[in-house]
Amino acid sequence: MLRDKAFCKSSERLAYVNMQHRQSLPLEFWGLERWPFGGTVAAGQFYPTAGHNEALARIEYLVEGRRRLGALLGESGVGKSLVLRVAAEQLARKGCAVVVVDTLGATTREVLWHVACGLRTAPRADADVSWLWRQIVDRVAENRMQQMATVVLVDDAGQAGPDLMTQFARLARLDTTPAARWTIVLAAEPEQAVRWSETLRNAVDLRIELSAWTAEDTVGYVQTALVEAGRLEPVFEEDALRVLDELSGGVPRQVERLADYALLAGAAARVDTISSAMIEAAYDEIAWPAAVATY
Repeated sequence: MLRDKAFCKSSERLAYVNMQHRQSLPLEFWGLERWPFGGTVAAGQFYPTAGHNEALARIEYLVEGRRRLGALLGESGVGKSLVLRVAAEQLARKGCAVVVVDTLGATTREVLWHVACGLRTAPRADADVSWLWRQIVDRVAENRMQQMATVVLVDDAGQAGPDLMTQFARLARLDTTPAARWTIVLAAEPEQAVRWSETLRNAVDLRIELSAWTAEDTVGYVQTALVEAGRLEPVFEEDALRVLDELSGGVPRQVERLADYALLAGAAARVDTISSAMIEAAYDEIAWPAAVATY
């Protein structure tokens, strides 16, 4: 029995070592210190394109100008979530009280609970909507008295139902005093924002539109990611980068996924560089079938 257990533990350790070895093979093949792509662009990998920098500047304007409501609009995958995360980090460094909340599938109570929790009001687990509202109102007023801006960045706001949209409009009116230092930014796709109530749309002080990357942005991001991961020599051929931008549409999320898969496939095939044909093959592997994509 003891021998069997020892054998099992030894087998588990061997399996773990083999798994780690398999994961390290692409890194070793390309001469990388870490994997440059992860499927989605992390805040720490933020690539400062003109479009994203402009969006961040507009969010900062909303806060510094004491505007109450902004709308960050862009198609799926263009980087709305990333911009919100980077904006949160930048605003926090400036002394703002910042909360980032995702409303996807969330109820009104869940959203308010997360806002209250983010503002460090220590909400009870069984707190109801009325109690949460009072906690948020009191904390916003307290922050204002301390000359501190309070900012709530709402991701996936386009997924909100009618009740939650009403709460957004109420939140925008939470502090209407001239000295208010209270700002909300709602992120959504344009076609989703069209379905917002007229009351909510009319309350928007500034609309911030986020577009896909240019071809120069795509190339710059891929090359920068590789250099920061430890690879100084070119990996993607010039024509491959052009095809990558075309097939991804310049959408950051798709750029990341396509480059990730092509780099992994290139290591498996042991090629010297990634060609345009490999990009096209990678695209065919990760793209949804047309029948499913249009369902």
